[in-house]
This record gives sequence, C-alpha cells and structure tokens, in this order.
Amino acid sequence: MTKAARDFGEQVAEHHFIVDNYPGFERQPLRGPANGNDQFDQVWEHEDGRVVVVEAKSSIGTELGHRTLPDGHKVSQGSLEYFMDIIAKMEARGEFKTARTLRTALQNGNLDYVVVKGERNTGRYTGYRYRRFDISRGPCREHHQYRPP
Repeated sequence: MTKAARDFGEQVAEHHFIVDNYPGFERQPLRGPANGNDQFDQVWEHEDGRVVVVEAKSSIGTELGHRTLPDGHKVSQGSLEYFMDIIAKMEARGEFKTARTLRTALQNGNLDYVVVKGERNTGRYTGYRYRRFDISRGPCREHHQYRPP
C-alpha cells in the first residue's frame, strides 16, 4: 500500500468516522513500528472508559490484514486472536497503559473494534463504509455512511 493510500484511510477514519460516531473521544498515542506492523491503526478513548480501535483502509476493495501467531495459525483482523496478539506486541514494546486500557475495555464490554474503509471514488471524496467486529463471534454487518465533501 502506498503512503498516500494509507494516509487517506487514516484521515477518513479520524476526521469523518470518529467525528460522526465517537464525539468526545481522544486519540491515544501509539508507539508501534513506522511500517504499521504489530499495532492497531488508531486507538480512541473516552473519559468514561469506552474505547474504539480502528483498522483504517484506503478503499472498500482493501482486504483485511492477517498475521501468523507464534503457534503457526493465521488469523484475520477483526478476530479475538488477532486483537490479543497485537496487545501482546504492545506489552512487549512497553505500551503497558494502552494495553491495559484495551484489556479492561474488552472485559467490561466497553470496546468497539472496527474497520473503516474509504468509499470508491474518482478523485473526489464520496464517504466511507465501516464494519464493527464482535471479537467473540466474528464480524457484524457492514454500514454505509455518506459524508458530502
């Protein structure tokens, strides 16, 4: 994925999806590698303990990522196994506060885990789609959101 495409997906998530669906949430700093591996794209927290984790994609055609766990199993973004493996990577690099916040939100039912994708367009912003994951039972239905330019 090019840097421009990655940046577009991140901007759609931050400036449209979060604004539309999670007002009052603050973006949390992440210290993962610059290449984006072993981390979530965005983590947002509300003062009341609710947390949203965003996987940002540049377009609706961009597939979910996957990773290979230490035991050799491949798991997809949106699965509990993927989520917990990323938390383990965060803890290994010293992101204890954010990892603890994510574990607590998951345990308390205060966590939303979503993928946000920019809508297909021809050089003009046409909105986004998102899907909320239930990491105990798999992905939920996809939602469409149009946000005029």
